[in-house]
Amino acid sequence: MHTALQADERVVLPSVGTFADGVAVAQIGAHGFEVCRFCVDEVITVSNDELCIATKNIYDDTRSITEPSGALAVAGIKKYVARTGVRGQTLIAIDSGANINFDMLRHVAERAALAR
Repeated sequence: MHTALQADERVVLPSVGTFADGVAVAQIGAHGFEVCRFCVDEVITVSNDELCIATKNIYDDTRSITEPSGALAVAGIKKYVARTGVRGQTLIAIDSGANINFDMLRHVAERAALAR
């Protein structure tokens, strides 16, 4: 998404990480690209460590466990707030996706602890 919007056209990425497998695509769909091209002001990219921290934050706040791609919006909002210092606004993240492999939980917890 980020690369396609920068290029103002759909692109095919040479490789895609699979940590956040729910959003791991080499090329955005045509319809999705057109919608985002019209509606999206900015794409914020986050690291795997930021996804792990967001997953832990969601768990700490709600006691629900989300998959990394489900925590993407929370990680993006946290990065946006850190970058802009925005205060006094309501920011909303759609947290979706609980399709996390139980063995991956250990990795997420370890990365969240190390990345702090």
